[in-house]
Amino acid sequence: MKKIFWKKLSQNEIGGTAIEYGVVAMLIGVALAGVMLSLGDEVETQYNTIESEYADANKDAGGN
Repeated sequence: MKKIFWKKLSQNEIGGTAIEYGVVAMLIGVALAGVMLSLGDEVETQYNTIESEYADANKDAGGN
């Protein structure tokens, strides 16, 4: 009885496929998180530069 159970279990690939999809989804998530973290500082720097230039242009034009 145990032999038959283990033989059927080893031939069942449905669970393996689900695990593979889960691993792929996890790797994509980790890659996206890494990209977002690495680009976050650059995007913040760009926004700060634009804000600074806008404030200087507004000051030069006689605005508040």
